[in-house]
Amino acid sequence: MPENDNLPDGSVIHFTLKGRNLKGTVLGRRDQYLSIKLESGYNIMAIPDKITKIEKGRVSMKVETEYPKESGEGINISVISTGGTIVSKVDYTTGAVFPSLDITEITSRFRYMERSYHIRNVPFLNILSENMEPEQWMNLARKILEESRKSEGIVVSHGTDTMTYTASALSFLFRELSVPVIMVGSQRSSDRPSTDSYLNMEAAINFASTDFGEVGISMHSSISDERISLLRGVRTRKMHSSRRDAFRAIGESPVGYFQEGLVNLSGNYSKKSEKTTMFDRIEKRAGILYFHPGIEIDDLSGYLEKKMGVVIMGTGLGHISTKFIDVLKEYTDSGRIAIMTTQCIYGTTDLDVYTTGRMLSRAGVTWAGNLLPEAALAKMMVVMGNYPEFEWQKRMRSNMRGEIVEREELGVF
Repeated sequence: MPENDNLPDGSVIHFTLKGRNLKGTVLGRRDQYLSIKLESGYNIMAIPDKITKIEKGRVSMKVETEYPKESGEGINISVISTGGTIVSKVDYTTGAVFPSLDITEITSRFRYMERSYHIRNVPFLNILSENMEPEQWMNLARKILEESRKSEGIVVSHGTDTMTYTASALSFLFRELSVPVIMVGSQRSSDRPSTDSYLNMEAAINFASTDFGEVGISMHSSISDERISLLRGVRTRKMHSSRRDAFRAIGESPVGYFQEGLVNLSGNYSKKSEKTTMFDRIEKRAGILYFHPGIEIDDLSGYLEKKMGVVIMGTGLGHISTKFIDVLKEYTDSGRIAIMTTQCIYGTTDLDVYTTGRMLSRAGVTWAGNLLPEAALAKMMVVMGNYPEFEWQKRMRSNMRGEIVEREELGVF
């Protein structure tokens, strides 16, 4: 059918493909194929000639309205929205998602919340998480401090791609927390049938009503909807680009779970404090360097030139080529700091085992056990911004927020 070759992006089509009656939205062309997003949220590629029974229409985009600021009664919970997939919708003219601040579409899904919680919707940012910057970590921490004086728990909606960085930064910025701070995201937007946003948010609000006195992450425990994990912000990594159970606690079990409407906190965690206090400075001149074969001395020197601190992701126990020893010694002798982490997902760094490690240690490179790279970067920015230079190494090696696990749990690998 010739008309199939000229379907504009965004067209809604009812069609039969291989004997199945389907409905979807045209996203565009790729070579000889037509890209279609089905109602299920999944994309397919189809040859136009194989498509029949076309009924063309156009997607009507939702008109933005003024959403309720608060609802319900009971425990005061502030839901601070920064954007991300959890508050995003699909733009069917492109197939991409765009951020929306209508968090009430999620919270209103669970009617018991209106009896149990007084939920305040606090719009803060409306961005995807790849656009989050250290200055915004600082501003978000200040907003949480402000809301901690009004609420008994804080939920922060956030895109998943950089959520562990933000969770780590908030963990180190807060010296004390009088409220739980629960980060929550989703892998699939809330208008998809397979979305994980509703249950992740329901769990996050319930976690925020406990005595948990840290920054945590509320995400699916498995690909099913059986239960949601509460993960410590400084010990979590995103392990999959699209699965609903993408987030994992590294070297320890989750702090707790939300299942069948109930919270069970079974892990070790810090209880809420009497007040919330925070550091008010952050040093942005820090970065992560991923060592790989073929990297040149000039590459390292150029990267270090404008950095006051660097987190190195080394191989194995924390190694990089010995040709960089002199460069790193000159760097640390100038008063700057280099922290060695490992590219391995599990395990620890130890610069005392092999000759290269001992050479790096003598060159002033610091190692801090199984400190995760994302947590190391956030910790470095806070430490350099708020402690004198002579304390930097000591602070980086000390366990400030549960970011260093002395003995990794068996069975979590």
